[in-house]
Amino acid sequence: MTAPLRAGDPREVGGHRLLGRLGGGGLGTVFLGRSRSGRLLAVRVVAPELTADVGFRRRFEEMVASARAVSSFHTAQVVDGAADGAVLWLAGEYIAGPSLRETVTVHGPLPVAAVRALGSGLAEALAGVHAAGLLHGGLTPGDVILAGDGPRLTDFALARLWDAAHPSRTVAAAAGGTFLAPEQVRAGTTLPASDVFALGGVLVFAATGRNAFGSASGSDALIRLVDGEPDLDGVPAELLGLVRACLAKDPERRPAVGEVLRSLAGNPPDAWLPSAVAGMVGERQAQAGAHGAARPPGRRALLLAAGAGVIGLVGVPVGIRLAAGDAPGTPGPAATPPAAPPATDGASGPGAVRLGQATTIELGPNDTDSRSLAYSADGKLLAVGALNKVVLIDPATRTKVGDITFKRAVSHVSAVAFSRTAGMLAAAYTLPPDLTSKEPDAHQNGRVAVTLWDIAARREAVMLSSPSEGNLLGQAHTLAFSPDGRLLALGRDGRDSIGKAIVWEVSSGRQVVSLPVGPGSNGTFGRAGSVVFSPDGKVLAVGYGSDLKGAVDLFDTASFAPVTTIGLEETDIFGVTALAYAPDGRTLYGAYGGIAGWDTATGKLSTTFAELKSRYQSLSLSPDGKMLAGSGSAGRGVVLWALPSGRRTPVPTGRTGAALVAFGPDSKTIAVCTDTPELLAAVQIRSVG
Repeated sequence: MTAPLRAGDPREVGGHRLLGRLGGGGLGTVFLGRSRSGRLLAVRVVAPELTADVGFRRRFEEMVASARAVSSFHTAQVVDGAADGAVLWLAGEYIAGPSLRETVTVHGPLPVAAVRALGSGLAEALAGVHAAGLLHGGLTPGDVILAGDGPRLTDFALARLWDAAHPSRTVAAAAGGTFLAPEQVRAGTTLPASDVFALGGVLVFAATGRNAFGSASGSDALIRLVDGEPDLDGVPAELLGLVRACLAKDPERRPAVGEVLRSLAGNPPDAWLPSAVAGMVGERQAQAGAHGAARPPGRRALLLAAGAGVIGLVGVPVGIRLAAGDAPGTPGPAATPPAAPPATDGASGPGAVRLGQATTIELGPNDTDSRSLAYSADGKLLAVGALNKVVLIDPATRTKVGDITFKRAVSHVSAVAFSRTAGMLAAAYTLPPDLTSKEPDAHQNGRVAVTLWDIAARREAVMLSSPSEGNLLGQAHTLAFSPDGRLLALGRDGRDSIGKAIVWEVSSGRQVVSLPVGPGSNGTFGRAGSVVFSPDGKVLAVGYGSDLKGAVDLFDTASFAPVTTIGLEETDIFGVTALAYAPDGRTLYGAYGGIAGWDTATGKLSTTFAELKSRYQSLSLSPDGKMLAGSGSAGRGVVLWALPSGRRTPVPTGRTGAALVAFGPDSKTIAVCTDTPELLAAVQIRSVG
């Protein structure tokens, strides 16, 4: 529910107009807002007394940077924010839905199938939080929002920020109350296992409508939590063993998040919520619609809503969630675009792409996400960017053959690329602040490193670096070698531009040029999301975007002078996120939410394969130029288009779809980043033709 703005409330934050209040708590107030493009947002403004605390500001910056790395189907990503001005704030597109606490209070316990789906989703979400180096530390039923396609975990890291800002507060007043783990009460220690304990308590509440350790408050409740046994009456028999294990007093005896996922594995029903609860979701969506967004809610949605809790801060996420129902968009220049190629729902008929049997390779028992994907030029290796490492796969045997670990990486290896000539693998990742360094830049967030790895020698050959651009969430987004292997281009955020492309000479490690792309500032989340060299190496194309707009800039690699700009009227929130040249260099394909092709001679749109609402963020063109593959965000699979007919063939993938796609150099295989039934990160390889 939205309340009117009060006297003294801001009317605008970061260029976003505020419409009303969604809630509040010790960390500040959450407002309903509208972006400049007309989309509904949830905007959290941090309380002034915390903003003035230098230590809190530093922790807030670190939290925001870490939260940006969290990626899971049941968590989301930050859309916009600032931590360097008079006001600290976070924003994202608004998604409507009741909290688990509100749902159970109104309608009673959930049925066992819904509790299983709830537990599976929350375990997957916690795995994503832990993979980014964060702990929730204060999970309660109010931190879980029930959406039509699954639960959403919110408030990760914020409860711990509140604790750090109030070191004198007793644990009896802490966020989470009786959902805290015994080690948090005894010693103030929070572990990954502490989140598992809280998850067990949340499942008890969902299944029974009661707290596992009673309804008492203050020290009495915490004494029972430390010394007493949980009340598990009413927990379904099929969940009893798992819940009891999660609530073990000794953290070492609790299951890991991955074990919880495996225990709850299965195929949840499409309509996972009881009809009465689904009705609540529908009511919230209708209430959001009454605020008259300029267009229907889009493909990325952030929950930043507050509810009741021990300190009054509940249901405040740090992230965006993908949602159904995109607003139509028109790619390309203002001229009327050509008609889309014919589409088909299957792989039969003339011109359809034939699909072979898929093999799924799990990256690792603790890997819940992958961020980058690339084949070597000879097709003997497939590299996958994971948490602090690159996983190497043999596409021929479809087995893992090793890992390359990057101990200094803050989170995932966010971009990988192979050179065609020198046997080099480039891997890009974000560096943590180095407070011991005498170099001022080393103290900042957002520094990027690129390691060039000699595959044959199995060693690091060159270490490249790019300084902070002043963005807390700055990171590498894309890498590309020139066809002759002489140059390496990196796409990232910019300081006084939407994004920036950095180009190095590989042999010497010398930076050749830094190319700002996009006028103005980067709006916190602007970036150069895609770079690619033309087949003859004479042109570098850089795709970028911010605030639902984007473009592609072309540069002459002889002088790196600009050649032309291909403008798009509208893109998804991150702009142009993938590019690929046709083998003859005459067509440039791009993903921007939709997928299209442009004539490189004129810069004009030539073909539209998918509209903006299709939510595509990754594409790959087969080296022979006969197939185009597109994949999107969570819940989206892969689609292959046969060229030039444009006949469409869907490709089955994992439970949450596919995020990245790449063709093998022989054009006969395709790899996609997806997941296992237990929602662990995996790569799926199959033959195509």
